[in-house]
Amino acid sequence: MITRDMRRPVGRRIVDPLLPGTRRDILAATLLEPGRWWYLSDLARRLGRAPSSLQRELASLSKAGILRQRRDGNRVYFQADQTCPVFGELSGLMAKTAGLVDVLREALAPIRSRIRVAFVHGSVARGAERSSSDVDLLLVGTVSLAKVAPALRRAELRLERPVNVTLHSPRELGTKLAAGHHYLRSVLGAGRLFVIGNENDLEAITGTGKGRTSRDRRA
Repeated sequence: MITRDMRRPVGRRIVDPLLPGTRRDILAATLLEPGRWWYLSDLARRLGRAPSSLQRELASLSKAGILRQRRDGNRVYFQADQTCPVFGELSGLMAKTAGLVDVLREALAPIRSRIRVAFVHGSVARGAERSSSDVDLLLVGTVSLAKVAPALRRAELRLERPVNVTLHSPRELGTKLAAGHHYLRSVLGAGRLFVIGNENDLEAITGTGKGRTSRDRRA
C-alpha cells in the first residue's frame, strides 16, 4: 500500500549544508541548462516557488558573475554565465547532487516512450547518501536492459558514481507485489524521487489508489 508519507524523501542531501535551498535549486536549474534564458516566473514555476522568493538570490548570483541577465522590455531574463571561472565545478556539483534527477531524466530521454515509471530509491531518495553512495534506480516499462545500460553509462559519467538499475515490466511488477515480494514492498514503502512518471502512474501499475486504470485491472 502506497501512503502519502511514503512519497516524500526525508533527511538532507550532501549539498544541503553547503547551499541554502533556494540558491541550490536556482543553481541546479540554470547550470544544468546553461543555454537557456530563464524568465523569473518560468524559473519560479520550475522550482515550485513564489517569484518574489527568488529575486534576492538571483540578484546575488548575478552580482557574483555566476549568472548573467538581460532585459527585454519590462522582463528580465537569467542565464548561467559559462565564462565564470568556477562554472565547470559548480555545474558538476549540481549534476552530482541537486540535479541528479535531471541528469537521469536526460539520459533516459531516448527510450522514454518505453518506460512508464522510473524513480530513485534508497539512500539518495532518503537524503541519507554519502559521497560514495550508489544511485538506486527502479524502472518499470517494456524496454530491455540492453537499451537501458548505455543510457545509464552516460549518466554515471556525469554523476561520477554507479547507477544500480532494477528493471520490471508492469505485469511482472504487479505479479511480484501480489506474491508479497519483500524487496519490492520495502522499496515501495520508502521515499522516492521520480525521474519519469509520478505517483498516479505508479499506483496504476501496482493496483493501488485512484490512478489504477481499466487495463491494469484486467491485467
